[in-house]
Amino acid sequence: MKRGLFIAILMFANILAQAQSGHQIKGTISGIADTTCILAYYYSDKQFARDTAFIDSKGQFIFSGDEELDGGIYMIVFPDGNYFELLVSEQIFSLSTDINNLISEMSFNNSNENTLFYEYLKFVSEKGADLQEQQKLLDAADEKDKIGIEGIIFAINEEVADYRKSFTKKHPNAFVSKVISASTEIQVPEAPLLSNGKIDSTFQFKYYKKHFFDNIDFSDSRMLRTPIFQNKINTYLENLTVKHPDSIISSIDFLVEKSRVNDNVFKYVVSSITSKYERSKIMGMEKVFVDMVEKYYMTNQTWWIDEAQMFKITDRAETIKPLMVGQVAPEVILKDTLGRRHSLHNTNSDFTLLLFWDPDCGHCKKEMPKIKEQYDLLKKDGINVAVYAICTEIDIEKWKEYINEQELFDWVHVCDPHLGEDKEVTYWFRTLYDINATPKTYILDKEKKILVNAIKGSIPVDKIAEIIKRENQKD
Repeated sequence: MKRGLFIAILMFANILAQAQSGHQIKGTISGIADTTCILAYYYSDKQFARDTAFIDSKGQFIFSGDEELDGGIYMIVFPDGNYFELLVSEQIFSLSTDINNLISEMSFNNSNENTLFYEYLKFVSEKGADLQEQQKLLDAADEKDKIGIEGIIFAINEEVADYRKSFTKKHPNAFVSKVISASTEIQVPEAPLLSNGKIDSTFQFKYYKKHFFDNIDFSDSRMLRTPIFQNKINTYLENLTVKHPDSIISSIDFLVEKSRVNDNVFKYVVSSITSKYERSKIMGMEKVFVDMVEKYYMTNQTWWIDEAQMFKITDRAETIKPLMVGQVAPEVILKDTLGRRHSLHNTNSDFTLLLFWDPDCGHCKKEMPKIKEQYDLLKKDGINVAVYAICTEIDIEKWKEYINEQELFDWVHVCDPHLGEDKEVTYWFRTLYDINATPKTYILDKEKKILVNAIKGSIPVDKIAEIIKRENQKD
C-alpha cells in the first residue's frame, strides 16, 4: 500500500470517528410544525431540561452536541405539555411518529433499545385500553355478569405479566429490560406456618423488604436517570423502614453496600441520603446525618468532595453530634444578675428548659410570656421543672428590667458578663448550642439528657407542657 493512500485512509477514519462522536437525535413528527420542543431527562425524582430544538414546517427537528448524553430515560416535550419518552443508550439515532398517536405510530432507526422499548409500550398500551373497556363494563354490569368480566380482566393482567417475563428473558442485557424489571413488583410467597401451627404474620413484610431491590441493577448508572430508582429508595426509607434513626441507619447501610458496585451509583446514594437527612425538619433525624458523615465522609470514601466542602460538612456534623436527642447537654456555667455562677448540670429538677433569648429580640418578647405560661402549667401540675435562661446579647439594665417586668423570678437567669468584649471567646455558647436565632429552647431530662433540641428550630411553644407531661408519665 502506498504511503499517501495509507495516510488518506487514516485521515478518513479520523474524520468518520469525529462525525460519529457526541450525540444526535433526529425526529420527524407529523401533525406539528413551526414550533419548539424540549429534550428533558429524569434525574433522582425530578425532571430537567437538557436542550431545545426548533420543529420546522415539515415537523423535523434535531438535538445534537459534541458530548455524549448520559444514559437513561429522556423525554421530548411539546409546548402544550404533550410528550413521549425515549431511552438514551445509543447516541445517534432517528425517530418518526404522529403527534396524535405518539406511541402507536412511533418508529426508530439505529436504536435497538428504543425499538424494543416501543414494542413493549405498544403492547402494554393496547392491553391497557382493553382493561379500561372491561372496567367500564364491570362498573355498569349486573351482579350475575360481573364474574365473567372479572375473569377477562384477570386474564388480561396475566397476559401482560407473561409478556413482561418473556420480554425481559428474551432481551436480558437490554436497558429497557432493566427498566421493566425495576418497575415490576416483587412476588411474595405465602407465609409459612410457625412451630405452633399459626401463620407467621411478619413473614411477608420481612420478605418484601429484604427483596425490595432484587429487580434493580445497581451496577448500571443509567438507572439514576429514570423515575424509578429514587422512588424505590423513597418507598424503602419512608414506607418500609420504622421512622426511628437507628432503623433508618440500618436501612441506609444496606442501600450503600448495594450501591458499591458502581462508583456513580455509590456517589449518588451517599450524597442524596446525606443531603436528605441534613435538611430533614424531623427532630432526631440529625443522627442519620451525623452517622453518614462519620461513616463515609470522615473515612475518605467521598472522593468527589473537595477540601472546602469536606470541612463544611464535617464541621456541621461535629457541631450537631453533642446536641442530638439522647445526648447529655453540654455543660455551661454562667453568671446571674448578681454575678453568682450557675451550672446547667447542677440545676436540680426532673426537667429543665434550656432557653436562649435576648431582651431586644422582638420574637423573644412575644414568646417569653407564652413559655412562662407553659412553665406555670407544669408547676401547677406538680411537675418539677426548672428554666435555665441564657441571655445571648447583654445589656445588663435591659436584661434585669425585662425579668422584672415579666416576673420571671423562678427561673435561673444567666449570661456572660463579658459578652461583646471579645466575640471569638464570649460567643462560645452560641457555637456550642448552634444558636443562630432566638428564642431557642432545649428540653432536658433529670440527667440533663436532651429530650428536645433546637437544631432544626424550636418546637412550638404550646407543645412544651404537652411533651414534658408525656415524658413525666413514662416514669
